[in-house]
Amino acid sequence: MVKRTLYQLLLFGIFAVALACAVLAVKDAAPFIKSEWEIRQLREKVKTQEHDPNGKETRRDNIYWDQLQEINPDIIAWITVPGTKIDYPVLRCSTWNEYLHKDYKGEYSYPGSIFIQPDVSFSDQHIVVYGHNMASRAMFGSLHDYESKAFGREHPDVYIYEQGRTTHARIYSTYDCEDASETYQTEFRTGKEWMAWLTMTVEENYYGMGVVPVKEDRVITLVYDTLNLPKKSVRIP
Repeated sequence: MVKRTLYQLLLFGIFAVALACAVLAVKDAAPFIKSEWEIRQLREKVKTQEHDPNGKETRRDNIYWDQLQEINPDIIAWITVPGTKIDYPVLRCSTWNEYLHKDYKGEYSYPGSIFIQPDVSFSDQHIVVYGHNMASRAMFGSLHDYESKAFGREHPDVYIYEQGRTTHARIYSTYDCEDASETYQTEFRTGKEWMAWLTMTVEENYYGMGVVPVKEDRVITLVYDTLNLPKKSVRIP
């Protein structure tokens, strides 16, 4: 009888621990689930895609900018990378890293948003776009996919939609980078310095993409943020 009671207590203890772990897991996952659900709702509301007569998706996306501006005037672009989960509004911060833990509405959200820093634009010679590294491949977690040469060469396209302008870019370099590295340099005093920087990004590449930037190109760098670990960097001329 005593053994049976001890056995039942042990089972109850295991069940209680398992339940507590499950509750904590759901609690931890809830902000990420909520964030992705809200983004899906936003896509359905403000973004449509035209299709060709055969029903294949084209890259002529229509963005309802008036609606986006009503939600938050800090939304200045939309980024789409076909073949990945990257399909998000881009927000411009008014203070450094403002949208690291804010959603597209400007409300607190641990997963944050895809964002650029203050006083920069997609017309700059080099701009860095930031997003979190999510295990679900959401936000910029999909940049991990470009560790595969086959995937990278099959999905080289990136689309940046702004009001009145669409930028179709091609990825030319993927590599790991550290905080405060040359990756984040955005000002260049001379053309020689700019070309040296471009050469560095090509040399750091995991594999060749068949695209080599030239002096006249503008470069967009997509970086995911994982504290104290190498960052993933994808460069687009």
